[in-house]
Amino acid sequence: MELSDSKKVIVERHNKAVYVDGDRIVKVFKAEKPASDIFNEALNIARVIEAGVRVPKILEVSQVADGSWALATEYVEGVTMRSLMDAAEGTDEYDKLLEQFVDFQIEIQNTPAPELLKDQKTKIAGMVGKVKELDPSVRYDLQMRADRMGSGRAICHCDFNPSNVIVTEDGTLYACDWAHVTRGLPEADAAMTYILFKMYHPGHAEAYLEAFSKKADVAKQKVHYWVPVMAAAELSRGRKDAEEFLRSQVDAALDID
Repeated sequence: MELSDSKKVIVERHNKAVYVDGDRIVKVFKAEKPASDIFNEALNIARVIEAGVRVPKILEVSQVADGSWALATEYVEGVTMRSLMDAAEGTDEYDKLLEQFVDFQIEIQNTPAPELLKDQKTKIAGMVGKVKELDPSVRYDLQMRADRMGSGRAICHCDFNPSNVIVTEDGTLYACDWAHVTRGLPEADAAMTYILFKMYHPGHAEAYLEAFSKKADVAKQKVHYWVPVMAAAELSRGRKDAEEFLRSQVDAALDID
């Protein structure tokens, strides 16, 4: 894959850089990122599109000049929900945007999940088991919780936050970044979104949870039950910048001194 000289970087993270390059979005991953992970993300996108979810289409998966792998998707013209929310902070418009955001999450969760998506219970239990920094007894308790997830049938994005939602000029919403999607329980998916709100939009986390609980007809207690499990799973991704916060979510929810 070749990127043009006119490409513009829009996001840089520890494991990738994301560019706008003409009519496509290109994610270029660090060399240590396994090719299987990139192809798996492309496969996830294909599956959720076939299920009926509004997602930018896959264009190409290939290597760039230095041998790193890249994933190109179509460029959907619009702005992120996060940018709209930031601009509407403190106004009634923010509440409307939050309602749209929750409605879209529930719409995705209500879409029948393809059978070949990863099982949420298996994935989350495995991620929790990798967090050796946690006390073994705590880790065991969290894995036992994960084992009780049951066989959920919902499409769970597992990284659903305002930065991963594009809003077009006519108000249509598209969901991006499907690396962590699973087939599982909506309340566990909502627990991850709640954690992300507490990390990046702390003043609106409870409003998100209230809206999700009412619209999805899911008790808040069910979402809270999965918070420590999903926080521990997120720790396994090596996010040093968020490690203290994520550990606090594990400890607070489990009432650990």
